[in-house]
Amino acid sequence: MSRATGLTTTGLVAVAAVVTAAVVVSPPASAQTDAEAYTFACEDGGVGLHLVDVLEATGEHGTFLDLMQRYDPEGLAILSDVVLADKTVWAPTDAAFDALGDTLTSLSDAQAKEVLGFHISPPRRTPGGDYPIVTPQLLLDAGEMEHRTRTGVLTGSDQRTRTTADDGVLRIEGITIGSTAWCAEAGSVLAIDGVITDVTPPSRPVWLWNRLVRILLYDDIRFVIYATVPAIVIGSLVSGAVRRRGQPET
Repeated sequence: MSRATGLTTTGLVAVAAVVTAAVVVSPPASAQTDAEAYTFACEDGGVGLHLVDVLEATGEHGTFLDLMQRYDPEGLAILSDVVLADKTVWAPTDAAFDALGDTLTSLSDAQAKEVLGFHISPPRRTPGGDYPIVTPQLLLDAGEMEHRTRTGVLTGSDQRTRTTADDGVLRIEGITIGSTAWCAEAGSVLAIDGVITDVTPPSRPVWLWNRLVRILLYDDIRFVIYATVPAIVIGSLVSGAVRRRGQPET
C-alpha cells in the first residue's frame, strides 16, 4: 500500500498551516507556567486532514509511517481516513527509532505490530458520547491519565498506556512528550522522544473493572439493554405461569 495521500495543492497548504501555525495552549492562570512549554498546532481545527497527512507534514515521523506500512497496513489505512482517524497518535520521532537500533526489526511481525499499536489510542469516550481530542492542555489538566491502545483492543488484553504531568513535564510510559502537538480533523498527534516497547497488561481485577465500566457506560450499553429487557419480560411471564399452575383449583 502506498502512503501517497493524493493531496491537492490546497490540501498541502492546509497541512502546512496546521503543522507550522502553532497555537499556544490557553491554560487557566494556575497552570500558566506548565502550559507555556507546550503548543498545539490546530489551524482551522484541522478540517479535512487525517492523521497521516499530519505525520507526513511534520517531517520527523517518516520511520513510524514506514513501519506502520510494513507491519500494520490496516492500521495505517485507518489513520489515513479523515473520519476513522479519530485517534491519538503518540508518534516516536525518527531520532527515537534511530536510538532504538535494530530492536524493533529483530521482533516477529506480530510483536512489531503490537509495539506500534502501543502508540495509537482509540478516541476517549464519555458517557455523553463526546470524543474530546487529546491535547497537551487536556493532559496537563488531568495530571495522570490512562489511554487504551490499539494493541489492547486487538488482543483483548486491555493494555493501556499512562500519561503523567510531573513538574509540568508531560510523559507517556516515562517517555517525554514533545513540546508541540498537532490536530487532524478528528484526532491528534503528539511527538515523543522514545519508543514504547512494552506495556504491562492490567491485573485481572483491573481488567474486569475496566470491562464493567465500558459495558455500563460506553459502547456496549445497547447490548446490555437488549439482553436485560427481554430477560426481565420473559422471566416475568415464566414466573407468572409457574405461579398460576401452582395454585389449587377451586
